[in-house]
Amino acid sequence: MNQYDLIIVGAGIHGAALAYYSAKAGQRVMLIEEARPASGASGHAFGWINASALIEPVQHLAQNVMDDYHHLQAALPSFPLRWCAELTYGVCPENPQASAAGLNLSSLQPRTVSQAEIRALEPNLSHPPLHARYTQAAGIISPVEAIECLVLAAEGFGARVVCDCAVSQLLVENGQVVGVSTQAGNWYGKKTVLAAGLGVLDLLVGQSLHLPIRPSPAILLKFEVAQALLNGIVSNAEMEARQGDTCTLIAAEDYIDDTPENGPDAIGLRALEAIRGQLNGAQSIALKSVAVGWRPLSDDHLPIVGPAGDDGGLYILSAHPGLTLAPTLARLLSEELITGVASPLLGNFRPMRFRV
Repeated sequence: MNQYDLIIVGAGIHGAALAYYSAKAGQRVMLIEEARPASGASGHAFGWINASALIEPVQHLAQNVMDDYHHLQAALPSFPLRWCAELTYGVCPENPQASAAGLNLSSLQPRTVSQAEIRALEPNLSHPPLHARYTQAAGIISPVEAIECLVLAAEGFGARVVCDCAVSQLLVENGQVVGVSTQAGNWYGKKTVLAAGLGVLDLLVGQSLHLPIRPSPAILLKFEVAQALLNGIVSNAEMEARQGDTCTLIAAEDYIDDTPENGPDAIGLRALEAIRGQLNGAQSIALKSVAVGWRPLSDDHLPIVGPAGDDGGLYILSAHPGLTLAPTLARLLSEELITGVASPLLGNFRPMRFRV
């Protein structure tokens, strides 16, 4: 029986990062994806590495997030990450006290900037406010390219990547998960990690663990522009936007429903008008694409990372905000899987808190 050290189900940002770290450490890794890498929620993410927004009990990972992304950028020259400024105004944080308490790291510490400073940072804002919150250490990433980069790097370290292959069920022998069954056959691994977003729920049927994960949809909009309009990230009551490539502006919007009045296409058209009113030079922009990312969100809003049972054969890796947390959670879990030593940094996120 050809047995892998680690089988990972799902090639979103979590699965790709875990495959990279584990293969780099010398593990025999198989990464299985039912479609193509980045075809799920990760591929439709806004691309904002927003460590400054993390609050407890996740905020203690903020510096790790920054460090891990810097390490990836140094280790993988083609990793599509750019550091930039972030301006926020006209919106209130969900938990102001927690947000303020959680921003003590120098690189993440926000400060208030004046209208003159705002004009210098983002000269195309048509209505710059008198003041805004400015954070220096924000990251912009292309999710699809980042995932593809991690998958390619994992393959370079010997990982086997299987795409267009759906996992139908877990293989269980003597009460222990020993691998997965797919349309292409059965594969066996010493450990199996489910990093398939909402797809994790179907695969857990029959296990003594019910994860209260629900879909949290968000809309990703892309606009065609004649020239770059933003230098960093701007988040206000009218828009949350950033520049993609020179000819693409990217915006994120909340999902309401699928009715003609409030469906994704209608939201896209309203966002188009809002951006035209917010940015000089945006009158000629055109809506290029509308996509919905169905993000997995636990009922307690915390990541789910670690063993799904007592036998040590099955593990879960799921989190929101996934793009921000993925490298750190994947690195810590990879270290746990290899050494057998539990990381105290992951102590609040264990799947067993939901055990029936």
